[in-house]
Amino acid sequence: MSHKSNDKSFWNMVIKPGTKHTFTVERSFHISKAVIDYTSRPHESCGVYIHSAMTSLLVDHGDQQGIILCNLHIQDNKKVLKPEADLDLYFGAGQTIALYSAKIHPDEVTNNLYKELTIHLSGYQL
Repeated sequence: MSHKSNDKSFWNMVIKPGTKHTFTVERSFHISKAVIDYTSRPHESCGVYIHSAMTSLLVDHGDQQGIILCNLHIQDNKKVLKPEADLDLYFGAGQTIALYSAKIHPDEVTNNLYKELTIHLSGYQL
């Protein structure tokens, strides 16, 4: 009986607001989860967490820019929580990609209420 070894290893990345991670994939990988870092929620001047926070995870891939992979949202006052997203994304060796977060909202007035949050990505390398 032959047993094929599973050569997968854990992969993770932290996406901080205002930082664009551009790189050429050296070893193929899979992203399976995006999670908001609760400690990155913005505070009001009095130190209280802002109740509404929403951020989007985006990727630039080749000539396709700003592809939204997921929207993550916390709104404590209405108990609307979507602080994580299950993903099923594969990136192959040799591809050049950029992963980053952004606040995207169609209403400019409301957009000021939303803040970018730190996002933790996890998955595995193939």
